[in-house]
Parts: sequence; C-alpha cells; structure tokens
Amino acid sequence: MATASQIQLRITGMHCAGCVGRVEQALRGVSGVREVSVQLMTESAAVTAESASDLRPELLKAVRAAGYDAEVTSGADPFAALGADDSAHREQLRRGRQALIQAIGLVLPILAVDHFRHDLWGHDPASQVSALLLELILLVMLALSPAGAPILVSGLRAIVFRTANMDLLITMGFTVALASSIYGTFIARDDSFVHIHAAAMILGLVCVGRYLETGARGRASAAMSALARRAPKTALVRRDGQAVSIPVARLQPGDVVVVPPHSGIPADGEIVDGSAAIDESLMTGEPMPVTRSVGDRVLGGTLVVEGRIDIRVTATGAQAALGRIAQLVAKAQSGKTAMQRLADRVAAVFTPIVIIAAALTFAAWLAVYGRGALSDAARAAIAVLVVACPCALGLATPVVVMVASGAAALRGILVRDAAMLEAMSRVDTVVWDKTGTITAGTPSVQRVVTFGTLTETDVLQLAASAQLLSPHPLAKAIVAHARRMGLSPAAPAHFESVPGAGVVAGFSRSEGGAPADILVGSEKLLASRGVTVPESGEPVAQTHAWVAANGAVVARIELTDTIRPSARDAVRRLSALGMRSEMLTGDHAAAAHGIAEAAGIDTLHAGMDPAGKVARIERLKRGGCFVAMVGDGVNDAAALAAADVGIAFATGADVAGEAAGINLIGSTPHLVADAAELAQRSVRIIRQNLFWAFIYNVLMIPLAAVGRLPPAVAAGAMMISSLTVVLNALRLKGSGRSSNTEK
Repeated sequence: MATASQIQLRITGMHCAGCVGRVEQALRGVSGVREVSVQLMTESAAVTAESASDLRPELLKAVRAAGYDAEVTSGADPFAALGADDSAHREQLRRGRQALIQAIGLVLPILAVDHFRHDLWGHDPASQVSALLLELILLVMLALSPAGAPILVSGLRAIVFRTANMDLLITMGFTVALASSIYGTFIARDDSFVHIHAAAMILGLVCVGRYLETGARGRASAAMSALARRAPKTALVRRDGQAVSIPVARLQPGDVVVVPPHSGIPADGEIVDGSAAIDESLMTGEPMPVTRSVGDRVLGGTLVVEGRIDIRVTATGAQAALGRIAQLVAKAQSGKTAMQRLADRVAAVFTPIVIIAAALTFAAWLAVYGRGALSDAARAAIAVLVVACPCALGLATPVVVMVASGAAALRGILVRDAAMLEAMSRVDTVVWDKTGTITAGTPSVQRVVTFGTLTETDVLQLAASAQLLSPHPLAKAIVAHARRMGLSPAAPAHFESVPGAGVVAGFSRSEGGAPADILVGSEKLLASRGVTVPESGEPVAQTHAWVAANGAVVARIELTDTIRPSARDAVRRLSALGMRSEMLTGDHAAAAHGIAEAAGIDTLHAGMDPAGKVARIERLKRGGCFVAMVGDGVNDAAALAAADVGIAFATGADVAGEAAGINLIGSTPHLVADAAELAQRSVRIIRQNLFWAFIYNVLMIPLAAVGRLPPAVAAGAMMISSLTVVLNALRLKGSGRSSNTEK
C-alpha cells in the first residue's frame, strides 16, 4: 500500500455545518483521497491522500466547483493551520465592520420610512406606493451592498451547486419577503403583504451576528495566536562577518544566527558562542530562566532573557520543536469527536428539513385559513426559514475543541487528537509509572555495597561504563555520580538495554584482566542470566541496582529519588473527579511502597516489567475500567499505547512521540489533573451547546410556524443562538489551571 501524505487547505466562504458537509463531500469525491476533515472554526481542511500523485490541483478544483475558495497551506508556516494568522483575522474583522456600518446605514432609513410612512406620506394609496417604492429601493441597495451581497450570492451559489447551507435559508427568507412586498405594493395594494422592514432586518441582523461571531472566534483562537507570537518572524544571520536580517522562513540548517538579549530564538540549534539566561518555560515548564552556554542545545520559541549567543541552526519550521507543537495543536483541532460527527450528520440534513418545514407551514396556513391568510402564511414561512440555525449545531463542538486545545497548549498540555479530550473525560482509572512521573526522575546514589574484592571505585567505573548509553534515569544517576567521583566511563563494545530490567554490556578484556561481561539492573535480570543474588541479611528499602561481572555479583548500588511536590495533590484532585489511581513500577515493593504512600496512592504493583504493565492495563480494561496511563516515555511506550489514554511527560523537543495521546510539557503531576479537569469541563460544555442548539430549534421553529415569531425577531433569535455556543465555549479559557507548581 502506498504511503499517505497530508495536505492542508484553507477554505473560505463556509458559514455553517452545511458548508462543511458540502466541502467534505467534494473533497472525498477526488480519486486518491483517503480521509477528509473540514473544520468550520479554523476554516481549514485536512486531507489524507495517496502520496504517489499530487492531488492538490484536483482538490482545489473540487472545492471551487462546490462553490467555495481554497488555497494549499501544506509546507507553509505550521501556525497557519492553527488559525493563528492575525492579519487574516484582522482583515475579516475589517470587512465585517464595513459591512455592519453599511447595513446600519441602509437598515435604519428603511425602518424610519416604514415607521413614519403614514405620518409623512399620508394615507393616500399613491403616496403610500411612493413611500414603499423608496423602501424597496433602499432594500435593493442593501441587497447589492457588501453587507447583503455576499450572503445572497452564497445562497444562490448553494442553489447552483445543489447544496444547502445557512445562507440558502436566509436568501430564501429574504427573497420570499421581497417578493411578497412587491406583490403587496404594486399588485394587491395591501400592507399585510409588505415585509420590507423584515427583509432589511434579516440581512442587518445577520451582519451584526457575523461580525460579533468573527470577534468571538478571534478570542477563541487567541491561545494559538499567542503560541504563534513565540516564533520570531526575522533572524540575524552571520554573512561574511556581518549580521544580516532575513525572514525566519529562509533559515537553513547550518546557518549561524545571532540572538541578542530580550529576543526570541528563531530555530532549534546549538550554541557556538556566548552564554545566556533563557526562558524555556514554553518547552520545559521550568518557570525560572536557565543558563545555557557553548555546546548546549536551544529550542526555537524560547526567549533570551539576559546575555547574547550565536547558535548554529539544526532544525527549522515544521521540523523544529515549536513547529511540532504547532502541528500537534493543528492536528487536535482538525480531528472530530464522536459527538461532532453526530452533529455533522444531523446538520447535513437540517437545511433541507427546514425548507420542507417552511413549505409545509405555508401550505398548512392556506389549508386551515384559506387564501385570505396568504400574507400570514408567507410571514410564518419566512420566520421558519430565518429562525432555523444550523450554525449553532455546527459550532457546538469545534469551537469548544479550539478553545480547549489552545488554552491547554499554553499551559503545557498538548492534546494529540480531539477525540482524546472526549476519551480523557471518560477515564475512571489513572495508572502511574513511578520514576520520572510520581518521582522527580533525578535519583542520586546513596551508597555502594560491594561483594568480593572490587572496591567502590572499581564498581562505579564498571557500572557507569555499562550504562553510559542508557537513557534511564537510574543509569544517568550512576553515570553522573561516577563522574563526580572523578571517573571517566568508557562506552562498551556491546550494549543491550532490557526494558524494565537493566542493561547488559560487553567489554574487550584488557591485559590487566578487567571484567568483560557486565550486568546492571534488577534481580530478575540477573536471574535470567543465571546469576544468583547473595543474601545480605539487611533489608533494602531504597531503589537499588545489582552489578554483576563475569557471572558473579560484585555490588549493590542504592539510590534515592524524591517525590514530586504536586504528586499527592494531583492524586487527590483526580479522586475528586472520580478517577482512582494505581502505581505500576519495575522497582521492588519495599522501595516503591513509601513513594506510593506519600503520593496517596493505595494500589501498588511493584516488580513489573513493560509486558507486566501492559497486562495490568489490559486486565483493568477487561474489568470495565477506562484507563489512562501516565509515564515518562522511557520504558512506557507499550503501556501508553495499551491504555485508552496515554499521557507522557515530555519536553518541547520530545512531543512528537506517537505512543501518547496527551503530552505534558513540564513533567509535573498537577498537569494530569489539569488535563482531566479541562477534558471533563470541555465535554460538559459541548453537551450544553448541543442541547442548546437542539432545544432552540425544537422550540423556535414551531413558534415561527404558528405565527408567534415575526421574521425580524426570528433573525435576531438566530443570531443570538450562534453567539451563545461561542460565548459558552469561551468560558473554558479560564479552566483547568492549577495553582500548584513544582518547587
């Protein structure tokens, strides 16, 4: 099977869920397309296609044939996919403001003429026709102005392209009102048929609603804009001994960039000159600036607080850490929850149902009240067309996902997919790894107990050399301790990491007869290699690693790790949300028990290798539990993948790991509780929005059908309905933030 490629499109002209459905249908009709996800909030489409051919021309043609405009954004600034283009949003607001001013400038005169028509023109029929003609002229000007034309053209295009959207309903309502008014003015000479003021109010209120909605959407995407602002737009690059300013998009790996004080670092790189205090909070969660100097790695999006450095660029754009974070957020926003898919299916048939309901309303009025009720029938049909609001249904879920994922990203919670928010809200069991999650992951060597003739220094040299290539925190602690003792560990000739157990290392024998085969790890590792652990006669409560050389145990290295300050509070908060906690660790029970007790975790499973952790998670799932696994990603990839929700502690450079559905930057347990609270509140607000969108239409459409809702009021109600779901979602911007921080 050919590998798939991702193509990002920006779509313009969408206004409701009906538009989304039409664009998705058009894109799916292109041969070679596997998956399509269109988002109304970000005005974007994510297309998974066969990579063997370039489908971009066909995709653009399909979107335009459906009545919308599109452009390809793949390969561009990764923040563009997040809707973080401030200039585009400002342009939307500017056009919306102009349309609103023009609408007010034409609607108010229409309402004034309509209100004072009898006072200023008298009751003479000919004079009344003149007044109504003036109103009609103003109404046509409104329809042809930038305030009304885009709405009506969109509705007409929907007819041409045989689709159905909100603009079609507005266009039909406006057209019926205009036709009825012309009939009442020039043919029937009956004011009861005249709905000029209603037609004007329909377009005017739609302009008001769309302007307010654009502003509210801007607030919803403010978090992504803030993330985008962390990426500098220009960089000072050394060229022939001079610092030359160029756009960041033109940076290439290998370029040397000058970063002065109080400036953002434009790309990932390595410091080649100077030193600086750098704010890395976005990438590591560390609130205090960190000193970096020659040879240290730095990440784009971090800020030089003090000092000046030159860096050699190693990664730019989408390959850099900040770009990967941007892509994660974009992916989360392009995905759809199960609730959104249901809402989209309903919205796809909503507009045709409303049109049928309006036609039935018109027919029912005539059937019940006869031709004498023709004007009332038209008024009721107009109200049904205008009051129906597919927008609220289409926005109910994506606006919440946008606000939640953006707000979460600024707090160091990176949600890989929108479905993860929904899944996290269902979690009832949180399984914690110990080292690097509940504990700080920075253990230190407390003592070395030797067996045999080797000295403590000899043992540390062997153990550090054997573990030099291991990424595990315990291995790093032993290597660091050996170096502090003045030793110089040497890389082994042969190295094997045994997940959850330790390492096996091989060295070439020296003339002095140094040991050739070294084991460092758990009793289980030694037993698997036929090595017997001696009885020491004393209890070992600390975390420890056994060291064996050439088939015999030579030492036990004891280490201690500290519990993270926020661990106990995080467990308490999760419990308050209905989530119980368990701890799974490869460490022995005596060492793990104290950590679990300090964290407030009652259920502990010790001595577990990666396969054992997976088995425990699968057993919990078979028992009906919905499980989240929290790990540091070193030995937890299988367990993270096995859980319903995988949560990994990571730095900005590590967020691309595929096993976890949620990445936490900052490695602090309180972020797990923050993520759970945010997920539960997000799903609660999605349900509120869907309920509101449903109940609004259930109540308002019948009211309009029986004539209890004038068309102008119906247009106002439709506007308020859309705004309600957006404003309700904005309440998430202040949720999920914990006051707990690691000290």
